[in-house]
Amino acid sequence: MKMKSINKNLLIAVTAMGLFLASCGHKEQAATTENTNKISVKIATAQLEEFPMETSFSGKLEADKQSNLSTRIMGQITSIYVKPGQKVNQGDLLIQIRNQDILAKKAQVEANKAEATTAYESAEKDLKRFEALHASNSASDKELDDMRTRFQMAKARVSAVEQMEREVEENIRYSSIRAPYSGIITSKFVTEGDMANPGMPLLSIESPALWKVYARVPELEIANVKLNDPVKVRFTALPGVEVEGTVSEVNPSSTNTGSQFEAKILLNADAAKSVDLYSGMFATVLHEKGTQKMIRVPQNSLVTRGQLVGLYTIGTNNKALLRWVRTGKTYGDSIEILSGLNDGEKYVLSGESKLYDGAIVENK
Repeated sequence: MKMKSINKNLLIAVTAMGLFLASCGHKEQAATTENTNKISVKIATAQLEEFPMETSFSGKLEADKQSNLSTRIMGQITSIYVKPGQKVNQGDLLIQIRNQDILAKKAQVEANKAEATTAYESAEKDLKRFEALHASNSASDKELDDMRTRFQMAKARVSAVEQMEREVEENIRYSSIRAPYSGIITSKFVTEGDMANPGMPLLSIESPALWKVYARVPELEIANVKLNDPVKVRFTALPGVEVEGTVSEVNPSSTNTGSQFEAKILLNADAAKSVDLYSGMFATVLHEKGTQKMIRVPQNSLVTRGQLVGLYTIGTNNKALLRWVRTGKTYGDSIEILSGLNDGEKYVLSGESKLYDGAIVENK
């Protein structure tokens, strides 16, 4: 009976020892597994900071000085000396319009001018002579008045001919279309042999010495845009290029532009010279006015699932918790977080691609 009792106690002790050793083995294995599953990440702390209040407007680049050249006379185009893209200097002849009839009229005016000048000089001499005769009582008052009238008529005739001469010279000038300033020919609307009509555009020219951007400003932002405000301009076709500019005009009416207002931005001339700019380029105007508090995070810390955007926050026991957030405007490589992340909260800045919701992480 005693032997059976001893064997039973021994069996119980051996069983208890086995359970204890098994328990220790499981704990060691669990600890080893936990250490193995930790994912190394970079952890950052969200901070509510003061940032410049920046707004962006879309616009289009244009040369500040551009013109459509036309004429005020009717005539056939005999010669075109330029083509689009060609550089010209001020005063260069661009288009010649047939002007034989104007030249013929000029010859007539010159003949009339010679005749009128001769008659004026003769009337002036006669007037002086009659004034001398009148002073010596050798000419009557009526004779002197008649001579003065003749002189005034001759003088008026000369003046009229001179005005006709100016008109002819002006018409001749409009028959030879010249560059009003140095620049580049941007468009040609006619060909040789076409009939030019008054007011009809013949060529367009622009000067690339100074550039401007016409930006469309939403009505919610127009009150913040003031004359002489400094701005920065970026171009879709020139990644990484940023040119400084100044607000030179603000149109206070949106009658002809829908619900958006128009602002004219003059680019810094020296900065613009170092960049290959072309009319019609799409531009983005960045305007800073005042400051506002916001939380910004790097864009590469965000996680997207379809149309949802989130990031991993750090919970208790260093667990990564995927949290959906609402984002705002982008500022270079960072983006504004409107909701979903609070000041002082920790989040995963960057980590391995195998990061998942509930993973244990450690800061590297």
